[in-house]
Amino acid sequence: RYRTGSSMPEDRLKQLRSGSSKDIGPFPVLTDSPSEIDIDKFNNGRKYFQNNVAICVVAMLCSLVSGFSVVNLLEPLVFTNKSNTPKKSLKRYLDTVRHVALWHYGDILDPLSLARKSIRKVHSMHKSVRDRMVKANTDGRHFTQYDMSLVQAGFVGFIILYPEELGLQGSKSDLEDFVYFWRWVGFFSGIDEDNNICIHGLDDAYRICKQVENEIVYPALFNPPKHFHSMAKAFTDGLCLLSFCRVYTPESVIGFSLDMANKKRRHDLSFLDTCRVLYLKLSVFLLKHCSWFRRLANRLVESLVLPKHFDF
Repeated sequence: RYRTGSSMPEDRLKQLRSGSSKDIGPFPVLTDSPSEIDIDKFNNGRKYFQNNVAICVVAMLCSLVSGFSVVNLLEPLVFTNKSNTPKKSLKRYLDTVRHVALWHYGDILDPLSLARKSIRKVHSMHKSVRDRMVKANTDGRHFTQYDMSLVQAGFVGFIILYPEELGLQGSKSDLEDFVYFWRWVGFFSGIDEDNNICIHGLDDAYRICKQVENEIVYPALFNPPKHFHSMAKAFTDGLCLLSFCRVYTPESVIGFSLDMANKKRRHDLSFLDTCRVLYLKLSVFLLKHCSWFRRLANRLVESLVLPKHFDF
């Protein structure tokens, strides 16, 4: 595992929480790439995802299930009512993964690219949901800078924290470049510099993601909010629509994630869920040690998340 050399900041999350009073920023109006960008690092960060697309998607989906336990991430999903059934959930999160894949396989720096159109669309959807929630007088603020920090951590956290356990192929330098790429994803997502968890590189992103895991997500899993189970079940049931059997449940995905993190499980698993965890671990083992299996899995995932026609 890629450990950081310096000690954990006293309270890195406190700095991010100061963004709770600030809304998501506007979409940047750029006709050219930001002048300070390192194109080689940016492109190598995209390549890291492409070389590991299958396990990166698995990691992001595991983070999503655990992330349902974080109330300020869950509430907008409940409010929109677009992922409360297996079919609706499958469509919503397939679209989400397709957007994310497009950012890595396309070029968000090109103002005329489909990738730029995609990330602008996602930014617009976030602002639209926030405005609708304000109009509906829902409790609290949503899509704040702090919320977006947690969203960013959700996408990159599992990958940054457990590259070796997940069998990700590449060096620490490659992972650093992946974080650098997500710095610019954050930029185009309306996250300011104070709340962009990737702006100071891998070490700082690692520290933040570790604090998010230990201080926010893990405790929340033991005391989840009201709609956690129904939303998590709709998601995993939706995933099962892509397979011939019930491969995923909230309990098995969370059990797998906690095992990867070497943390105590919330509760004992049923026999079938134990088998599902073993299936996930076997898949990771094969991705890590069998190059032919990794290539096959990457191609299969690409065929799913990179359709010829993606209307959004």
